Formats: sequence, C-alpha cells, structure tokens
Amino acid sequence: MAKKELLTFPDFVTFSDTDKLFGYSTSAGSPGFFRGDSIMRGGYACRRWNTGYATPAGEAVGNIDYLRNLPGMLGLGCYLVDENHGRRKLDPTNHYKLTTGGTAALDGSMGDYMWGWVTPWYYAWWVEGSYFYEAVGLTPIPGKPNYKIPVASTSALGVSVIDRDAQKMVSVINTSARYRGLDNGTTAQSYDGTYRSLLGRAATNETCAKYGEYARNKGADWEGYWFGMHAAIGILTRIIFGNRNIQAAYNANKDANGLYQGGLGPGVTEYSGSNWDSHFAYYPFLPTSVGVELADGVGVVNFAVLNDSSTTLHTAKVPVFFGLKNFYGYLGRRGRGELISKIAGGAGEHYVCPSLYSPYSMSSLAGMIKANTVPATPTANTWTYISQMAMQNLAASPTVLNGTSATFYCDAFYNDNAASGLRVPYRGGSANDGAIAGLGCLSVYNAASAVNVNIGSPLCEANEDWSPVAFTVS
Repeated sequence: MAKKELLTFPDFVTFSDTDKLFGYSTSAGSPGFFRGDSIMRGGYACRRWNTGYATPAGEAVGNIDYLRNLPGMLGLGCYLVDENHGRRKLDPTNHYKLTTGGTAALDGSMGDYMWGWVTPWYYAWWVEGSYFYEAVGLTPIPGKPNYKIPVASTSALGVSVIDRDAQKMVSVINTSARYRGLDNGTTAQSYDGTYRSLLGRAATNETCAKYGEYARNKGADWEGYWFGMHAAIGILTRIIFGNRNIQAAYNANKDANGLYQGGLGPGVTEYSGSNWDSHFAYYPFLPTSVGVELADGVGVVNFAVLNDSSTTLHTAKVPVFFGLKNFYGYLGRRGRGELISKIAGGAGEHYVCPSLYSPYSMSSLAGMIKANTVPATPTANTWTYISQMAMQNLAASPTVLNGTSATFYCDAFYNDNAASGLRVPYRGGSANDGAIAGLGCLSVYNAASAVNVNIGSPLCEANEDWSPVAFTVS
C-alpha cells in the first residue's frame, strides 16, 4: 500500500460503535485498534428494581445504547496477566490465541489466565421513590455516591490454583504435579492416575490466611477472593442481565432492545451431596480446562464427569460469563479483605479493608471499616433466603431475610447466630447446595482457622489500589 499523508485522509461525518480508531494502549504496552464503543464516555448503564415487587428481574432505564455496549466498553473478557499487571488480550473466540494472532499458552508460561476489564469504571446505587437503582459508567454518575472500580481481574477458571513449588496462587491450566489440587497432601497424591485425580484440579482445604499469603507472594496488588471483586462480578451480572438471579434459565436470545436477559442456569449445583461424596469425597471434580472452549462467550457448557470405566457420573452445567467460568455453585470461596464480627443476638457486623495494601489480620478488626450489619437467621445453622442486600462499601451482604428461591435475590444466607467471635465469609455456595448457591449466597459460620475440601479463594489482582469508600461529583 502506498504511503499517504495523514492530513489527506477525510474527516468522518459519523462514527459508530463498531468503527475503529488506531491508538496506543498503556495497559497493553502496544499500539492497536479500539472499537468505537470503548471510547463512549457520556451517560451510564442502569437497571432498577421496584422495591414493592419480589421479582428478581429488573428493568433497563436511561441510555439503552450504553447498556447494550457496556461489555465492549469495559473490555470484559480474558487476558494473560504477568506479575507486574501487564495484560495481553486473548482472542475472544479462541483462548489459545492472542488477539495479535500469536499462540497463547494457558499453562503459566506466559502469565496467569485471568478474566476482567481493561478500563476503570464507576458504580453507584441509590433509592428513588419505590425503586432501587444500580448504575455503571466510565465516568462518575453525577450527584450519586460512586465507587471507583480499577482495572482488575480474577482467575478465569473461577477457582483457586496453587503453584506448590513457588508457593504462589496462580491461574493456570496445567496437569503437572506442581499444580496438584486439593491441599497436595498424601490423599491428593494417591489419586493420580485415577478418575479422581487432583492433577489439573482446583486447590482447596487451606485457611483463608494461607490463600492470602500465596496470592500476596506474587507481589503488590495480588490477593485471594477480594471482596471488591465479588461485588463487581455481582454488579456486572445484575446490570448486564437485568436479573438478580444468576441461576435463572439461560436464554441465548436477547430482548427487543438487544440486551441480555435471563441468567446462566443452576451452575454445577445439581450434583447431589451423596453422589459427590461417594465418588469424590467432596474434592474438586472438574478439570480447570472446562469451559475454555466458549472463550469470551456467554452461555453454559455441558461437561460429562466420568469414572475410570468412562461411565458418566454426572453432567455438569458450567456457567460462562464473557469467559469467567464456575464463579458460583461449584466450589465455595473464602472472602479476603473482609471479616464478620458476631454480636449479641446472633447478628454480625461486616467489616472490610480500606485498601488492597491493608496488612489486615484474621484475628483483628484494626484498621477496617464497618460496612453493614448482617442479621441473625430465624433458626440458627439454617439457610434463609435473602430479600435485601447492602452494597455500602461494596460489602454485598444481606440485611433482610424473607425471600425464596424465586424471589428477590434468590440466594440464601447461613448464620450460626453465635453472640461473639470473628467469622470469614464463605461465598457462592458449593455443587451440592442447589438453588441457594448463586452469587449472593453467603455463610458466616466459619472461623478464620477453618479449612474445607470444597472451598477455595480464587486469585484476584488490580493495577492500582481499590478503595471501598464512595465519593460524589456534581
């Protein structure tokens, strides 16, 4: 192609969301093309729910174009992220390729296989009349308390993986012994070569403090399942799907406005506890590679869980949200950066860290922010469905309990109703938990010392500090 002076190119009269501009990405460290929807700055994406109705489905309000284009504007999808937070975008249709066309290795040799966004965004919630609003924009929502969500990501696998040699948390698809799942103990090792193999499976059965230690061993701004990331995933699913019930049936068709609707189905929550126990002793049973074939897609992947005779024990329905897999209802996750302090009557005060850099202790509330008070359950040590949830300080924890599996948030809350002590939040439920186990599912039963074979704490990171303190702009 012959050289041409830039000044001789014509001025465009119109510019659409699918047109592209050429520029330089500082986060990617390279030049490239940007879709028009990635530079839309005005307005915000918004959904609202009538507080007088029990339905989990909300309605779109305001700028429908902004709402429709939100995933592209944020750059939702999967990336290879190095320990210094450099990001390389994976091909949206094939995660074994980079968008540049080169081969992408997901085995750890090219970085961590992460899901997230590549532009900061702002979140606001408010009540107006009989409506509860949630909104996301690339600029702060005027006149509302805003939370800045930095460029960040979490394990695209939706589960924890630990590099046993380096003692670091990672997000890789690798079946070598270095990344053996569970706790890498003698039982885990004895399963090698069988259908119960923990090679290429998630890490579990560690304390919350240990998950944080392994994650922070990677460097600054790395953590386990950070409470802000949990809040962000919930915010995005509710606004993009317009539904508080992530376990609603998957609908491949968009509505009349071209917006997503429905949910991602029950997830891997149809495996009965008795079968999971008898076949796998509640250990991780899915390979970390499951769902990769959907790349940055949205949908459900059916995966046949086989025994040594290749008989199907269970068909798991793995949810995928723009490349994020198994982010509810498979293996629970320990919340990092948050603690519950039990109080008289069985309720609990929910505290969160003011910074990713906070050197918080699992046995102290020093330096933490009180965000919310979670209620006692009507009966101790039972699951009770959530009808109202507080997003103050990004806590994402329940305040009122009178819902069902089909109303309000459609997820449940578990409390031992103890009158004192510190608890570590356990979020998302596990495979045997059924309808209770969507994103809002929360248990405040476990002490900091607890370990469980069906609970991990997926890797998270951000390229700057993450504050849970709101601010307002006019």
